[in-house]
Amino acid sequence: MSDKKIYLVGIGTGVYEGLTIRAAKLVNAGDLLFGAERMLKAAEGYQGKRINAYQPEEICRCLKSEENKEWKQACVLLSGDVGFYSGAKKLLEALSDYTVELVPGISSISAFCAAIGISWETVSAVSLHGRQRNIIGQIDTEQYTFCLLGGAQGLRELADKLLYYDFEHVILHIGENIGYPEQKIVHITPQEVSGTDFGNLLVAIIENPSPRTCVFPEIDDSEWVRGDVPMTKSEVRSIGIQKLGLSKHSVLYDIGAGTGSVGIQAAVCYPHSSVYAIDYKEAAIDLMTQNQKKFRADNLHIVLGKAPEILETLPTATHAFIGGSAGNMKAIFSFLWEKNPHTVIVMSLITLETLSEVMQVAEEYGIEPQVVQIGVSKSKKTGNYHLMTGQNPVTLVRLIP
Repeated sequence: MSDKKIYLVGIGTGVYEGLTIRAAKLVNAGDLLFGAERMLKAAEGYQGKRINAYQPEEICRCLKSEENKEWKQACVLLSGDVGFYSGAKKLLEALSDYTVELVPGISSISAFCAAIGISWETVSAVSLHGRQRNIIGQIDTEQYTFCLLGGAQGLRELADKLLYYDFEHVILHIGENIGYPEQKIVHITPQEVSGTDFGNLLVAIIENPSPRTCVFPEIDDSEWVRGDVPMTKSEVRSIGIQKLGLSKHSVLYDIGAGTGSVGIQAAVCYPHSSVYAIDYKEAAIDLMTQNQKKFRADNLHIVLGKAPEILETLPTATHAFIGGSAGNMKAIFSFLWEKNPHTVIVMSLITLETLSEVMQVAEEYGIEPQVVQIGVSKSKKTGNYHLMTGQNPVTLVRLIP
């Protein structure tokens, strides 16, 4: 390990007054100072060598160059706090040959929450700055969602998405240049974004006055846009999703998705997951699109095509629900387990012939299937009485390699 030391310093809101006293002392004592141009401006009194660089590879190259060989202590300036959507993680990996210390700063979330009078422990945070996230799922379930935006264009895209999913009632608290003398804060609706000018240093808190509180909502069959496409019924859907055993960042294929009811409900219940609803019928794709919008499942990706061929274009699955295989069941199993030998598969079956085929495939792979048959009866009013009307029994098979 080298005796040279590097400090990764969070500069807070970007002005010298926003540095902690310790951060300012470390910066001024360093031989080399790295950072993007905006970061370097925060080090007003620094007398050493400033280097406009922030990419890990570029910083490593400068540290090892003959020109800078005499340095003993260096600082890399990072915006906000080093532990909040920061470049510090990649830098720590790249600088493993040196002694590196993290120096925290004031994060953008704490600075903005203080500016508008909201306690930030009540706020869910996400970054859309160069990232794809299901922010709609968070807004739907949280009263306050903090968002790092990729400039004015990112704000416009967010507003368009909110309007698409019928979030006209939310309030956007927008902060521009937080901590700078030209700081600007506005409180507007998604509809008002298009008529307002913003720069590129933006954060936002989206306030939803009526967030959804149920983690696993019961969506009645009558709420879905149905058409003539088959749909997995409510009770089977709920048990099937439970049998999948999804986690926070699962990748789920809903194969033979039909109306998309299983995939969409799974997407709503697990907003950090990625769900791919696959069907080869145009009518199913149209229904899924309508239901996706209705239930605000922005982490659902609708795919037109037939499995297993179309699955080649998708990220590797961790879980799969198969409602229909179009005669390709064995090929689908083979593809899924070839890509990921640990893929959990749940199948919904109504015929004994298909169940027999599944059992044969399971035996070939040396898997002991978990088989559950579900028989559901629902009350129906007839005159002054209520009679129980039975639905066709459905068999769920869970296969874990």
